[in-house]
Amino acid sequence: MEDDEKYALSAYQVLRTVGKAAVADLPAETGLDLDQVERGIRQLRRLGLVRDVEEMIEPVDANAALLGKAQAHQATAAAHAASVSDLEQLAHVLLTLYQPPLSPDTLQAEVELITDPKQKDRRLQELATAIKVSCDALHPGAMPSMEVLNRSLAQDRALVARGVRCRAIYRQALLETPKHARYLHDLAQAGVEVRLIDHAVYDLLVLDGLIAFNPAAAGTGSRAVILLHGSALVSAQVALYEDYWLRAVPYHRAVAQSERTALSAQERVVVRLMASGLSDDQIARKLGVHRRTVQRAVAKLMERLNATSRFEAGLKLARVMGADGDSVGLAPSHTVPSPRPARPVPPRVS
Repeated sequence: MEDDEKYALSAYQVLRTVGKAAVADLPAETGLDLDQVERGIRQLRRLGLVRDVEEMIEPVDANAALLGKAQAHQATAAAHAASVSDLEQLAHVLLTLYQPPLSPDTLQAEVELITDPKQKDRRLQELATAIKVSCDALHPGAMPSMEVLNRSLAQDRALVARGVRCRAIYRQALLETPKHARYLHDLAQAGVEVRLIDHAVYDLLVLDGLIAFNPAAAGTGSRAVILLHGSALVSAQVALYEDYWLRAVPYHRAVAQSERTALSAQERVVVRLMASGLSDDQIARKLGVHRRTVQRAVAKLMERLNATSRFEAGLKLARVMGADGDSVGLAPSHTVPSPRPARPVPPRVS
């Protein structure tokens, strides 16, 4: 850069002497080669010290060059000020006339039924870009393909990078499936707060506490979803999610519990439902298996836990799975088959 200034000064001094000249004639006048002359001329153009006249260049007085630069700067500053003013007007119109996807207006209450899958995906993408504070997801249903999960993981990473608090609740039985266990591990590593639960009513997605996605008809096979806007409607869904969150087990503790006992996640579900007082028929319906399958599993579990009653088996399992509880030796045994999908998977952001 210092050399360019030297070349520019040499060329400028010659031009001040001769008045104007062709670039090709300057090497002979300055003692520079053509490349050096061209570098010097580029610097003079940047400073506004030369101007083109036909096929020649002539020098510009330094004071005139400074005045020209000042005027150009003023014009640029005026254009910038006009642009800022225009942006302020646009922002005012957007914030007052056009309701944004995540409005802080707590009085707003809207219900939107979405049946078209493409429209559902578009709405999810729109809302994902507008999330500011939190993204809470509950996914107790059947898992989608790994391709979908990987896309969801990338979206979660992007949200976390933006400072959004992401929470996700999944079925504890997923720890028994290697690919899903790996997905949960990657999700936790990405910064998402992950918890696991035995079962939940339906899939749920809550954004910033102001928007909620629900299945339109859980358990019917319909893929339609209901989009709720405004705290007046969403507050109940937020309360439901927080209740599940408190009852769910943190991911790392669930992994440690799984390693301390040979009971599968499905077997733990059976015992917990037993301890809650559910009958074999009720457990079978919840898990989507036959009643005889549950009866055989209960008998084997009670034998392995050395329990004389169903309730005692539940208490012993709770002690085994406690955060600081002692582990008991349990030999691997029969695993209750995975539940048949009983509800559709709603759209996913997290």
